[in-house]
Amino acid sequence: MVLELHPALVHFPIAFIVLSFVFQLFTILIPKKVPDNLTLWTLIPAAVSTIPTVISGQSMKNKINDLCIEAQMSLEIHEIFANITTWGTLMICIIWIFITLSKKSNQGAQTLLFAFLTILFVSVMITGYYGGLLVHFWEI
Repeated sequence: MVLELHPALVHFPIAFIVLSFVFQLFTILIPKKVPDNLTLWTLIPAAVSTIPTVISGQSMKNKINDLCIEAQMSLEIHEIFANITTWGTLMICIIWIFITLSKKSNQGAQTLLFAFLTILFVSVMITGYYGGLLVHFWEI
């Protein structure tokens, strides 16, 4: 029996992206009370954890056969949003590291980061919804 890692790994990017979103919201609302670079400290593991999660998801997808059209559509939507989440997280993380290292972080940049993290938050929620549908409704 082969151990499937995807069901365990998916929780890491979900948790870290949600934490990044919440920490950035606090950074916008109460900037003086939030430690510097708190969002970055959750965004880095979010980005790193998306890579093995997507790889394990692809591995699971390659083992699935004979899906009905509705389950196939759910899988495709899940995969699309997983890719948006992965690439978006990686790009935002790299850009934010550059902004932090070049000391160009200001309130406008913080607000822009929050906007992008909001998009990532929505994307990871959609990904998780369709992943849950695949497991609990389609029993894949």
